[in-house]
Amino acid sequence: MRIINMKIIKIVFNIITALLIINTFQPKTFAATSVKNFDEMSAAIKSWMDKGKGGETGIDANGISAVIVPLINTLTVIGIFVIVGVTIVLGIKYMFATPDEAAKLKQQLIGLVVSAVVVLGATAIWKIVYNILVSSNL
Repeated sequence: MRIINMKIIKIVFNIITALLIINTFQPKTFAATSVKNFDEMSAAIKSWMDKGKGGETGIDANGISAVIVPLINTLTVIGIFVIVGVTIVLGIKYMFATPDEAAKLKQQLIGLVVSAVVVLGATAIWKIVYNILVSSNL
């Protein structure tokens, strides 16, 4: 009976910890100040399609980099927050784990390390490629 109670306490503690971590990193949201009706949306879609049919694409390298660079940085930050969160959860689980559970958690830790290498490695490769392209004016 005591083992079941400890497992319930562990589960509740892990859920509370996860909720606190998720609640800490809430993104800032902005509600729409006005809502378009169907006719306004249809006109916007038609003008967008007409612009695409014309000879000018309206896309330049500076505009693309102004969108992609913040997007990549945001994805990197999200990946790092997820890695830190999972590390905290695995650490808490490891502290309260039995020896058998600790062995399973060590296997999960390998996956965590691989994930961290992938996220940080992809970020490093992206920065290198971006800097090379910027320096060569491509």
